[in-house]
Amino acid sequence: MHLPHSVFSQKQLDLFLWLLKVNNVDDVPSIKQMQKINLVLQKVCGIETISYNGALGHKYFVNNLAQIIAQEMANPRVRPHLSFYPEDSGPKLSEARQGQHWLKELSDEQTTPMLRISGHDYYIYEPAMLDSDAGEFCIPIRWFARGWRVVKSDDHEVAAYRFLKNFPQFCSDTAIYNVPHPSQIIVSTKWEYTNPIAQGSRMVVFPMWMYCDDTSGNVSKKWNEHNSFLMTPASLPREEAQKEYNIHFLCTSNLVRPLEMLDGIVDQLEKAQGEGIWVWDVEFNEPVLVIPEVLALLGDNPMQSEFACHIGLCGKLFCRACWGELTRATTAAHSDGGSVRSEGSEGAPSDQESVAGSDGSAASADGQSKKKKPAKRFRETMTNMVSRVSNFMKKMRTENDLKDKFQMVFIDRLFESYKTKRGAETKQAALEAAVASLPANTISPVWRIKGLDPHQDTPVEILHVVLLGFIKYLWRDLIQQLKGKDEKKELLVTRLSSFNVSGLGISPLAGKTLVQYSGSLTGLDFRAIAQVAPFVLYDLVSRDCFETWQALSKIIPLIWQPEINNIESHLALLTKEIDHFLLCAAKWTSRWFNKPKFHIFLHLPAHIRRFGPAVLFATEAFESFNAIIRAKSVHSNRHAPSRDIAHAFAQGNRIRHLLSGGLFIPSTPAGDSRPQPAESAFIRDKFAWRAIGDGPKKLVSGRSTVTHYLGLDKKREPAAGMHAAFLRSYLN
Repeated sequence: MHLPHSVFSQKQLDLFLWLLKVNNVDDVPSIKQMQKINLVLQKVCGIETISYNGALGHKYFVNNLAQIIAQEMANPRVRPHLSFYPEDSGPKLSEARQGQHWLKELSDEQTTPMLRISGHDYYIYEPAMLDSDAGEFCIPIRWFARGWRVVKSDDHEVAAYRFLKNFPQFCSDTAIYNVPHPSQIIVSTKWEYTNPIAQGSRMVVFPMWMYCDDTSGNVSKKWNEHNSFLMTPASLPREEAQKEYNIHFLCTSNLVRPLEMLDGIVDQLEKAQGEGIWVWDVEFNEPVLVIPEVLALLGDNPMQSEFACHIGLCGKLFCRACWGELTRATTAAHSDGGSVRSEGSEGAPSDQESVAGSDGSAASADGQSKKKKPAKRFRETMTNMVSRVSNFMKKMRTENDLKDKFQMVFIDRLFESYKTKRGAETKQAALEAAVASLPANTISPVWRIKGLDPHQDTPVEILHVVLLGFIKYLWRDLIQQLKGKDEKKELLVTRLSSFNVSGLGISPLAGKTLVQYSGSLTGLDFRAIAQVAPFVLYDLVSRDCFETWQALSKIIPLIWQPEINNIESHLALLTKEIDHFLLCAAKWTSRWFNKPKFHIFLHLPAHIRRFGPAVLFATEAFESFNAIIRAKSVHSNRHAPSRDIAHAFAQGNRIRHLLSGGLFIPSTPAGDSRPQPAESAFIRDKFAWRAIGDGPKKLVSGRSTVTHYLGLDKKREPAAGMHAAFLRSYLN
């Protein structure tokens, strides 16, 4: 009933129950009985759905982030794969924890602050004694892994096995070792145990990839925009991170803008970071205090620009990550491109402004020697002042290409608050009332996410930049080139349909579909095209066009490389191939460079160095999750889609947790029909935590429809392709 890919309406459930009854199945429950059972089970180990009255005036619902994280830590299918320390893997790079962002760029407070050695906890910023004849001491500032666990202190590293006494032991034994007490160290604050809220338990940081995108809530082509936030643990290895099983729904709405929903999510995040989340660690079988952190924000280019308060790809400064600028010459040369500012947009000057500017320039040039008459002083009315301030803000936004869509709503409210009023006092009173009604935070909530830079921590999204970008552009251009050339089209269809795809992990290519419906292809189609294009296009296009295809196809495996053995040589090769692709594209035709994605692509090597291989922050798995959101929307009553869809996913989280063998507390306060809130007293008794019994476990012990829907099946490895040497011997 609440499986991700198994969504039914109440009418369909009525039909199923009727079929069971007419087939003489005993004890068939009614819909109402099923709903009551669902409430009871949701109370036992469900996810709470929290209602928010948005700062912009909309109501929306967000699933409890803290409870989702608590379930992950108590889930035996997830917890063994989680890592909490960054890793220095040398030249190798395969996981997010090995990237420079987690390893070096995050502040020390945003990494796991302690390490347990021989039953004792060592915290950062606390003096510790080392196992040394010379009586060495250190103050660790960062824990990370390198085959063994080490601590970095200033410019040298100390292996974890060398730690002898932690801060409390050191303080009590200073007299024995004839050393000064740590309290004599001059610091800004008094030395004390850094994390009293941990109460002697382990304390770890839980980094997350947070994703937002829009999708249609309709099955038909009629667009019904739903903006949705999803989350997945960033500490999972690559094989697990791309599974739909590990993607978690937070919220959606067909009315609320992303930044307004992010405001509620950040409220939960700030509370969890301030108080911590008490969870039961199924791996250590003990309570652990978890601090969540957002490693990066994922999404397509328009969404990432909105996160960064950037005007978007059509702006003069079109790149959110650097100061890349669209010059006037480029704008004139490529007036048909996506990067050109459209007429009537916010950045375009009005005719009056242009005329005034040119007249002023001419007047100043023509009559510099003439004595200027003093300008008449006039008393500025409130209307004139408002117009002047509004135009000034508009001009500044245009010059800097900044656009905080969250804050702009409040600014517009202030401007509109007194337009219908008459009299200076009445207008002033209306303005003051509007100011008083403003919320405490009027800037984008993204700036409240601790340690996050939305300009740099929004990595290049390879799905829309490469597959739905370059590959789509070139493929549609190719089909346009073959327009009216039926023989070449048929040859292309034949080559695609007969192409041997063994080893690619894809189905045989439908050549006619790829050619005839080139304007309606998906990312999966373009992924296949990128791999086969050089082998089917060699005599169908011009030399410059074919060289561009070859250059692009050489980049594809470098981008989707899951494990990098030497990051320096890999990035050098990737940068070289990107430059070669851009040169080939420019040699073919410069019109491609009206697409801002050709510039954004240049930032990919830096993001791979910071966050790991590009497949880690690819969004294909999130995009496929949109189908589930659409199914939940279709089968809701449409009266409150944000609430109904959030409830459906919260119940899905419960089914996933129970059938995965996750631990939970079976007892709840009497009379409480809601899920236990995160702030309820945490139970530390390990015997109180239970899992489902052997009977329900048998339902998912082998491959079945349920395990397939839940994503519990083990992924089968694709068959290997034929070796080139074998092909040569076979052909000879």
